[in-house]
Amino acid sequence: MKLTGQRQLIILFIQWLLVTTCLANEPVNKADKLLLSVNTTANKNTVPPLTVINKLPINAQLLPLITELNKTNINHQQIDIALAQFTLSKVLLNAAEQYLLLVAQALLKESLFNQNNHSSEVIDSAESSEHNAQIIMLLQQADKLSEQISIEQLAQPAFLQLHLLLSEHYARQQQYDLAYLEQKAYLKKYNIYRKNKRLNMIESLEQSFEVQSKKANNILMENQNELKERRVVEVQKEKSSQQYNFILIICTAILFLLLFYRQLRVRNKLLTLTKTDDLTGLANRSALFEQGEQMVNNFTHQPEELSVLLIDVDHFKQLNDKVGHHLGDSALVVVSQLMKETMRSRDFLARLAGDKFVALLPFADCNKAKAIAMHINKKIAHYDFSSLMLPNTITISIGVITMNDKQISFDDLLHGADLTMYQAKAQGRNSVVCYKNIVASQERRVK
Repeated sequence: MKLTGQRQLIILFIQWLLVTTCLANEPVNKADKLLLSVNTTANKNTVPPLTVINKLPINAQLLPLITELNKTNINHQQIDIALAQFTLSKVLLNAAEQYLLLVAQALLKESLFNQNNHSSEVIDSAESSEHNAQIIMLLQQADKLSEQISIEQLAQPAFLQLHLLLSEHYARQQQYDLAYLEQKAYLKKYNIYRKNKRLNMIESLEQSFEVQSKKANNILMENQNELKERRVVEVQKEKSSQQYNFILIICTAILFLLLFYRQLRVRNKLLTLTKTDDLTGLANRSALFEQGEQMVNNFTHQPEELSVLLIDVDHFKQLNDKVGHHLGDSALVVVSQLMKETMRSRDFLARLAGDKFVALLPFADCNKAKAIAMHINKKIAHYDFSSLMLPNTITISIGVITMNDKQISFDDLLHGADLTMYQAKAQGRNSVVCYKNIVASQERRVK
């Protein structure tokens, strides 16, 4: 939560920087609004007096130096020499010059740091923190000199960048409250700068044009602005109406889609219930015959083989009579889960009736099917049913048949599997018998 809060603060700070950058890049030639304010005053036949700005003199070489530092490609050595000359000069610098000199030193440090770390993908956090602290110290020293400089001069662009630099480095140090205050100070002084620039522009316009002409132009512009505002209001209303209609259509479409999706889910659920056994959750008899006939039709035209297992729980009637139908049902549920765990993902397991289950094994010959059946038999025989208050062991008999004749029907396959299952019971139960073994035995008897 703390990390998320910090990210949100950083995002808000970046948005604030974008706003201030847009304000800084805003064109000054908004003559329409300025003329309106000028002529409002001119209606009283008075001209607002210009603010007298007592500026401290600045060395002619200092401002170009700062301009150079704000460029991308900088000759650091040349600028470093120029700054050293200012620092070592015997000429006493005033507060404004010292202010700009400290800002220039901070810009140079920042540029050198960025150049040194440009090729490095990972920047040492300790080194970055120390660098930010040094920049902040230089800028704070410059900020202390602002008390000796007029607010109008501090509002000039060359002086204003101190607050942007401080705000940026405070943000890097995660001191967002201080970064916000610096942004606020920047906006305050920038508004003063814009105000003074407007006043100078007003004076220039008043000297260039006659007051009456400006009054007429202002009236015309006011009328045009009023018409534009009305048109904008009409366009906004029309746009709002279109958006409302669009949202209404979208909501209606979403509602219909939700209703359709709900009906589809209900339909699918009902279809699933009609094909699912209530007790075990396996496929029921209807789903078994549907799937079985489909598989038989598919494998009629394929060289691969399809095998069927018919599984019957041994002595289940006696078990039901002994422990009751409720525990007998619990035993069937456990047996079905054990068989399901043994099945392959492509196999199909269903409850035929009572204690009989059928497994369809696609792409399995007699040997594979027998191996799967023996694995099922062994897993159930070794399972401890005592936790269900049942006898410790429950056994099953399994009949295996493989679809060798491509003209055979699913009913015939199921009948053959049933015969082999009863043969397994006749051999003492808890066993697996293949249909081909029965055929071979019958052939030996005939011979």
